[in-house]
Amino acid sequence: MVQLTPLSSLPYPQPADAANIPQHLQSLASALDGRTVLRLATTVALNSVSAPVTGMLAWVTNPGRYYYYTGSYWHPVLPTPVLKLNPVAGTTTSATYADALTGSTGDTMVTAFTAPPSGTVIVTVGARISSSVATATGLMSVTVKQGTTVTLATADTRAAVSVGTGQSSVSTLFQVSGLTGGVAYTATPAYRSSAASSTATFANRFLRVDPVH
Repeated sequence: MVQLTPLSSLPYPQPADAANIPQHLQSLASALDGRTVLRLATTVALNSVSAPVTGMLAWVTNPGRYYYYTGSYWHPVLPTPVLKLNPVAGTTTSATYADALTGSTGDTMVTAFTAPPSGTVIVTVGARISSSVATATGLMSVTVKQGTTVTLATADTRAAVSVGTGQSSVSTLFQVSGLTGGVAYTATPAYRSSAASSTATFANRFLRVDPVH
């Protein structure tokens, strides 16, 4: 009768078992197959692995990362933050949040990320902000979407805010929960002025998304 090791339940034959070395080796190899670290060339090959087991590990050469199987999908063992930067200043007189700035060029700063298994990320957004009117305010917030569906809308309570004509480097940080692990989302910065009569200027903008484990 084949016995199993206490920790990993690996099969091994007993002295009374019929000698069948190929069968014994096959049983051991099959048991080890799902416990070793897989080595694959691409994430396409990774997603083609048949019948993966929860907790299985894999090294993927391109992009050069370890992944583990959550029971539903392959996720990076150490997911990294996603960061977007744009130093080119732009302006808006819109009193409602708008994704685009007048005069700015370069990266739109739309930040694509995949939600971690926890379904929670930390979003940080900021810029050097000023207004053309001393009593006016410039605000920079973020919209989170899954495809075209808004998951989290812009809000003044989740905005980097600067008041007055002097340039101020400001930022804000907030948590986004309830996302679906393994699903792709985007975080898009949006800008507004507290009054249409004031021009708000935004320079050295950044947006960062950090996964929460």
